[in-house]
Amino acid sequence: MQIPKLKLSNIRFKAVIVGALVDNLGTMFSVSLLIMALSSTGFQESEVMDRLKSLSGRLLTLIIGLGWTMLGGYTAARMAKRDEFPHGALVAVVGIVIALVFREEGIPAWFEIIGLVCMLPAGMAGGSLAKKRNALT
Repeated sequence: MQIPKLKLSNIRFKAVIVGALVDNLGTMFSVSLLIMALSSTGFQESEVMDRLKSLSGRLLTLIIGLGWTMLGGYTAARMAKRDEFPHGALVAVVGIVIALVFREEGIPAWFEIIGLVCMLPAGMAGGSLAKKRNALT
């Protein structure tokens, strides 16, 4: 099996931008909802943040973020209707760049490494799902 060459002209940048927006805005919205839900139970703001900084809180936010990366990759690939894997991967690359630019201090290295390493497969998984869906339509 020969790997097809990717041409920059085959990339639909509008689709990548929309996918990256789905990823980042969805992640921020979901984590905000999580914070509001925890706050509504009567926890003080410091307690809410302590819970989010715990192992289970970090893993939950990681899963939420990777889920949105997958959905962003899916969205971009469905919009592009071709070269689904690269479109999903590019959404993840945009997310990685944004994560590095807006990096918070005090985040454990293991969490950052796992998050950054898993973003590319998550975006490509979204592209893979879109490829299957695009083949049906």
